[in-house]
Amino acid sequence: GGKLPEEKLLIDKIRYLLNQAWKDSKALAKDPSPWMENPKQYLMLYEFYYGYGISESIIERIRKKMRDSTANLLISRSINEIASKGYEVVFAENMDTFELYGTPVYAIPDLVLKRPDGKWIVIDWKTGKEAVGHPAQINVYCMYLSKKKGVPPEEIKGRVEYLLTGNASDVEVSRDTFTEAETDIMKSIDEMKESLLDPDKNIPKEMSEYPLTEHRKLCRWCSFYELCEDEL
Repeated sequence: GGKLPEEKLLIDKIRYLLNQAWKDSKALAKDPSPWMENPKQYLMLYEFYYGYGISESIIERIRKKMRDSTANLLISRSINEIASKGYEVVFAENMDTFELYGTPVYAIPDLVLKRPDGKWIVIDWKTGKEAVGHPAQINVYCMYLSKKKGVPPEEIKGRVEYLLTGNASDVEVSRDTFTEAETDIMKSIDEMKESLLDPDKNIPKEMSEYPLTEHRKLCRWCSFYELCEDEL
């Protein structure tokens, strides 16, 4: 029910955070020990860690993404619902788990609203391109809401807000989509367990069990590049 912030205020805040990330990463690249000891407290940009540097073209893409995403955020359907009377913010980036067949499943919905008519809306903001896997992700968040709050699927609406384009996509939520999501989760759990020597003790197989990809150009931007760096 409050007033929405001005675009300039948000842009200034994002610029500050980006500049701080740049400064911290530059310092940590020289001495990464504080980050190694407490990675949650410090931010290390990938390009500084590996010494690649960030090109002007990437910086300009980040600036454009910042401007477009901020402008589209402020005119988005979900943000204007937050500012409307009668809408209640239930969760906002609330990390939690729910159990499925004895396995904890993590869920971090960006936003969960309750409408004046009692319906629930689960929202996820995306700053990237539209992808076929997004509806399944939303359904996992909706399953979390259903299990934690006892809300039946029929009372839940799903939505993805694409901030680069300003598009909003409604997501089907039903008992059938919950069943599909459960099947996908169990398949993923089985695949992860196959990568373990001892699933009960969470002991992985040897590195030799994982052959390098043939698409070596992708390796430079892999989050786990350091593990394979010597072989590459």
